[in-house]
Amino acid sequence: MSGSAAMDGRPCRILHLEDSPIDAELVQEQLARSDLGCAIQLVVTREDYAAALLERGFDLILADYVVPGFDGMAALAMAREIAPDTPFIFVSGTLGEEEAVEAVRQGATDYILKQRLARLPVAIRRALAEARTRRGQREALAALRESEARLRVALDAGRLGAWELDLRTLVLKASATCQANFGRPPGAPFAYADLLAAIHPDDRDRVQQAMARSIAERLDYDAEYRAMGLDGVTRWVQVRGRAIHAADGTPVGMAGVSLDITERKAAEERQLLLSREVDHRAKNALAVVQAMLRLTSAMDVPSYVRSVEGRVAALVRAQTLLARDSWAGADLRTLLEGELGLFLEGQDRRVRLQGPPVSLPATVTQPMAMVAHELATNAVKYGSLSVAEGRLDLSWGVEEGGEQVSVLRLRWAEQGGPPVTGKPKRRGFGSRVLDGTVHGQLGGEVRLDWRRTGLVCEVLVPLSQAPEAVPGPQAVTPAIPQPALHAPVMQDVPSAAGE
Repeated sequence: MSGSAAMDGRPCRILHLEDSPIDAELVQEQLARSDLGCAIQLVVTREDYAAALLERGFDLILADYVVPGFDGMAALAMAREIAPDTPFIFVSGTLGEEEAVEAVRQGATDYILKQRLARLPVAIRRALAEARTRRGQREALAALRESEARLRVALDAGRLGAWELDLRTLVLKASATCQANFGRPPGAPFAYADLLAAIHPDDRDRVQQAMARSIAERLDYDAEYRAMGLDGVTRWVQVRGRAIHAADGTPVGMAGVSLDITERKAAEERQLLLSREVDHRAKNALAVVQAMLRLTSAMDVPSYVRSVEGRVAALVRAQTLLARDSWAGADLRTLLEGELGLFLEGQDRRVRLQGPPVSLPATVTQPMAMVAHELATNAVKYGSLSVAEGRLDLSWGVEEGGEQVSVLRLRWAEQGGPPVTGKPKRRGFGSRVLDGTVHGQLGGEVRLDWRRTGLVCEVLVPLSQAPEAVPGPQAVTPAIPQPALHAPVMQDVPSAAGE
């Protein structure tokens, strides 16, 4: 390969420090006879040499070892400081062996005696080739470092930890993020034995079997398991990797990434519980509807249909509220407004709601919706809301009961309706709802006061002793007690507590 080709088609620019014009001419003639295609700039003084170095445009430096008022080693030191990547060759007639060795040790690329200038083109080609190789290595190393930096950014952004395991020595190398995934603080020891000890005992055999199978069958390693951290917290981690094999097929190592998936596992658990909750609620709602159909009484089919539709609508509203908050519960005021919305609108509001914010547990929401609906139905058909001048005051609060149990106390007070002559003589569907729901299902209490001015009903329901959120299939119990098989269906019996 020619020198010009080595310089990408342009002349090789050489800075030559030489105080002897004759020696400088000999060097130029020697290079002219070669195919290097050199462009030589000759400098004599220290000042000119320094100024030329600062231009940083030279591919090679040639220097005499002895320059009047200037030392060759000083010239070498200046070159290494200002242009450290530029090859430096001594061309001297006085350079001894010891000086030559010291020059190379200080950073000189080569040395040529003036008596053997024929070697100079060869030395220059070798120096340029070595410089090109070093430049390529530096560029490759810089690209590798840049790639590694991007990889670290990507790993950090994805909360991925990197790890390597030498299968011959079982030496484990793990990044800080990987250690954090296993609950290890920065700087804490994390050898392979520490990793095995961190794996939950119930998962350890499964994890080791998966790793052994991955190595033996050359499969990707992918495992999810629990890791016990030094901070006492158990985390879920996902570890992926691949075995590295030697040319003869011997497994020599593994490398991969780790990810803390605790949040994902918690979300999956919540989703499972939510699915079970929805399944339970659906079964319970169907059981309630079945009881409604069997217990609702009316004089004719249209009245029967209206009664059933109203009660099913109350169930639908309760289900909607629960779904809005991911089946965690529902707001009491919103539930009551859904049952009494028509009487809360306009200037002449006939219902007053008063009470603090109360979040009903999911297990209490549907039963309370049925209680509110039956009380409202009774008030519209027979009570204060059946006449224009009637009013309803509905208030509530939460107080502490025994054994630190929160109790909801709801007071339903009617006034201005038809005079009440006393306690009804018969128990209809509404009475069964109040008793079966509040007392039987929620473990609460109902107090009815049949005042002449209107019904006053107090409902007390414990909020922190609700039934299990997700009972098994055998535990699904309708909020309404089942009637006897001979109970009439189409019978003119009031449908609420005012019966």
